[in-house]
Parts: sequence; C-alpha cells; structure tokens
Amino acid sequence: MPETAVVVLVPAADPAVMRHVREHTASGADGLGAHVTVLYPFVEPDLLDAGVLVALREELAGFRRFPLTLTRLLRFPPSPATLYLAPEPAAPFADMTRRVAGRFGLQPYGGGHDQVVPHLTVAMADDQALLDRIERDVASRLPIATTVEAVHVIAHTGDRWGVAHEIRLAS
Repeated sequence: MPETAVVVLVPAADPAVMRHVREHTASGADGLGAHVTVLYPFVEPDLLDAGVLVALREELAGFRRFPLTLTRLLRFPPSPATLYLAPEPAAPFADMTRRVAGRFGLQPYGGGHDQVVPHLTVAMADDQALLDRIERDVASRLPIATTVEAVHVIAHTGDRWGVAHEIRLAS
C-alpha cells in the first residue's frame, strides 16, 4: 500500500542495528534504514506536492541541527515487544512531531498511542530471549554519536521505502 512518513534518518546507527532492523522489522525488510519517526502516517503519496513540502519546511524552519547520542536500549511492552534505542535528546523529535502533526491535522501512528515517545526501533518480536540477544549485540556497539542535520519525507511504493524529499535543518 502506498504511504509516506516524515523521519530522521540515522545512518550512523546502521552498522550497529541494520542486521536486526532488516530481519525483525517490517520497515527494515522493506529497505528503510535506522531512523527516528517524526510522523507516520503522513499524507497520501498522491497528495505529496509542492504545497505540502512548503508547509512542512515552514514547520521545521525553527529547528536547528543538533547533536544526537544513542546510549540506552529500552523496550515497549509486548505484543510484540519492541526493542529500541532512546535518542538523547528526545525533546527535539517530540517537538517536531507536535508541530508537523498539528500543521497537517494528523495523529502520530494514526492515534494508536497516547504518548509520543521518540525512538529508533531495532527489533520487534514476541521472543524475549531473541530480544535479549539482540540487545546484548547492539549494546556492545554503543554509544553512537552523530548530528541530526535533516528530516526526510519517505515514501513506500510497491515493496520498498525510499527517500522522496530531504529538508535540511538550519545550522
């Protein structure tokens, strides 16, 4: 099904997590790299036009590049459980989500969660022993430090996710 999302890609985390993301998440299996979601779902792909991109840029214009550190692995409860890296700081991601969702009148995750918790999903599974093994593997590769410089609109068409647009943050 065609769909779009607004995300922050975190390629610095790919070496530590991509094997697990590809094997244990639907988005990873469909080619999406390590990322922190800003807003999913976003607009229908056929509505993703210049006007939408201008409005998105306007909402993100107040955000500056910022350092990002990934040091902690946490879990959302089952079922299935989600193993994730907690971004530090988390506030800019939550602020972006509120701004973009408000501008477009959308609910993060379609309103499926009461609270926005910024996260970088590593794996989803019912098998706690599997998640324990993945957690040990990823933990041995931490910390990960990088800089968030852009926000991406991604589109899923056919069977793959791909970058449709990049919006650079102010320096």
